[in-house]
Amino acid sequence: MLITKTVNIKWCYKTKKWYEEQGYIFTKWNDEFEVKVEDLICGANVYVDVTCDCESCTTPIIKPVRWCDYLKCVKEDGRYYCRKCAIGLFANENARKTKLKNGLSFYQWCYDNLSKEDADKILARWDYEKNRLSPKDVSSSSVGANRKGYWFKCLEHQNHESEQRSISSFTSDKNRNLKCSQCHVLAMTHPELAKYLVNKEDIYKYSFGSNEKIPMKCPECGHEKSMKIPRLLRQGFGCVKCSDGLSYPNKFMFNILEQIQELNIIENFQTEKTFDWLIYEFKGKLRKGKLDFYYKVNGMAYGIETDGGFHTKDNGMSGQTKEESKYIDDEKDRLCKEHDIEVIRIDCTESNLEWIKNNVMKSELPKILNFVEGNIDWLKCQEFACNSLVKVACNLWNNGIGNTLEIANELKVGRSTATKYLNKGALLGWCSYDPKEETEKNHGSEKHCKQVICLNTKEIFSSLKEACIKFNIRSSNMTYCCSNEYKAKTAGKDPNTGDDLLWMYYDEYIVKNKISGWFEDYLNNYGYSHKVVCLTTGEIFNSQTDGALKYNLKSGNNIRACCNIEGKSAGKHPITGEKLMWATYKNYNKQNNINVN
Repeated sequence: MLITKTVNIKWCYKTKKWYEEQGYIFTKWNDEFEVKVEDLICGANVYVDVTCDCESCTTPIIKPVRWCDYLKCVKEDGRYYCRKCAIGLFANENARKTKLKNGLSFYQWCYDNLSKEDADKILARWDYEKNRLSPKDVSSSSVGANRKGYWFKCLEHQNHESEQRSISSFTSDKNRNLKCSQCHVLAMTHPELAKYLVNKEDIYKYSFGSNEKIPMKCPECGHEKSMKIPRLLRQGFGCVKCSDGLSYPNKFMFNILEQIQELNIIENFQTEKTFDWLIYEFKGKLRKGKLDFYYKVNGMAYGIETDGGFHTKDNGMSGQTKEESKYIDDEKDRLCKEHDIEVIRIDCTESNLEWIKNNVMKSELPKILNFVEGNIDWLKCQEFACNSLVKVACNLWNNGIGNTLEIANELKVGRSTATKYLNKGALLGWCSYDPKEETEKNHGSEKHCKQVICLNTKEIFSSLKEACIKFNIRSSNMTYCCSNEYKAKTAGKDPNTGDDLLWMYYDEYIVKNKISGWFEDYLNNYGYSHKVVCLTTGEIFNSQTDGALKYNLKSGNNIRACCNIEGKSAGKHPITGEKLMWATYKNYNKQNNINVN
């Protein structure tokens, strides 16, 4: 039965004469005008709504077909039959095969080319009620009604409406997808991303693999920008306004270690860990490396490296090739192995929960730290990775931790980094941090404000000035040393022993002293950073500069390079002419099993 009574078409050169003969008045080219369906030219490429007149169609549905196709399906009795009915009533088996142009039905193609399981799934989705014919009667190359395909149901969710899919979406290897498209929208797969969407309806419109740029906003500060969903999943939002500058994989791993620490498997861990010996030669220059994470368990030291995408491909921003990245990784692994640190590398080339979780569980980490997949709240890791540490630092400050040192220890970052986060948060209105107020609050008196401790002798001084006078130290060097800026790791020398003196603010010392083993690590990394040994003569010097002066070298850098690259020499003995070999005092003692503590 023909439902449509009139349609809108446009004036064109080929049909103008026909419609004028039917009594329609020409206006101008491309103007739309209304035409009765009975006046349409036979080959009109317009769609009309019809229902099947076959008695077997107990619940006929209205569907649009092209006018020219409708005319082909109207039989001698003046009734319109759907394709299924037409085949059954007016065609024999040979005629049916003729309609299947390549001789292979969609039904047969599925079982010939796919596994039985996949074929069963696809054909179970076929909506017989809406299609009004069987997949056995449809060619595997058919495009369907109106070239929109055929109707397929969702097997997993009854509330999902049937969707029109082309046969090629199942027969093509590239586009094959067995699931309903509504099962791929963000509301089903990634509902947690709703907080990033400016337009809330987009969560029902786009899938996690969509290549469309859509408006998004930072859930913390509201900053808006357009980006693709895959990039959001790989890298996080990356807000230029409130970002902490840390990568998604690093923050994901940070939260894993935090949860492991809560299980009392490890006591403490460090981020961005540096060592004086972790120096390698790269493009003719010495380069200092660092470990993403460092911890100790059962007396063994371990490092964790979260290897992102630029470990497997060239970095177009820095110009560093993947081969150069591998060289750096190999050098870091070699140096760590020489210093009894086992490095565990986690493949984080894709920044998403499942990828990182699978690679963490496939690594040696679960075995070393004795945890299973169920011990970790992975969604919590995802949430933390997508958050900004600026916000976390501000929350700690607002919850009563009014000390940047304590916040730095909580976040496993340097004090200057914690201060940077709080300053940024204050500008965004997330906290009321004020460096001057913190000083007044925590260091109300001169005595407490300037109290320092000499780590060598454990002597406590009421002020920086008092310590500087006793040891004849420049106040700027003392400040750098105590502020943990590492521009001067030591300040002054002991007049009796000649040892370099290490310093720390007393309040920081009290906090650090709560962490077991911290002093040993601090002493190993900074206490002996300047002392060197001339392996040729056996002489010990308090600094590289002292060694350079003794043997008339241009600077201590020559000795430093020698200490960091095995087999290199710096200078010659003035009497014997021997090449002088050097080592750091710490490595020398370690190799000779001498306890430096």
